[in-house]
Amino acid sequence: MTSELQLTPQPVRTTVATKQPLQQAVNVSEYDIADLLLYVPALEGTASPTATIRIITGMQLDTEDGWVVAGTFNVVSTTNNSQKLRVSELLKYIRWEVSGVTGTTPAVTFLISGMLRQS
Repeated sequence: MTSELQLTPQPVRTTVATKQPLQQAVNVSEYDIADLLLYVPALEGTASPTATIRIITGMQLDTEDGWVVAGTFNVVSTTNNSQKLRVSELLKYIRWEVSGVTGTTPAVTFLISGMLRQS
């Protein structure tokens, strides 16, 4: 069984490290694998801006405690960049996390979509 996933229903723009709000985490308890596509339409700033975007997984929506990294996309350093990532060993929920944005006055805009699969 497969299902389409829109982890970011609309583009997300951030200038700092941040996480998807807990209430927007996606329940993936019926699936074993997530094949994800990261698209970065904009990367702004000077001094070689970069961004690190990863997928985190956890068991509950009432606390930030217990969330762990399921996978990390390659460091984003160009605009109009797409890359895929397969994550497995998922817990009940997944969400995105921007763990770092570097450069002078940096900003990254991104979208994450994909497919959830049962093995």
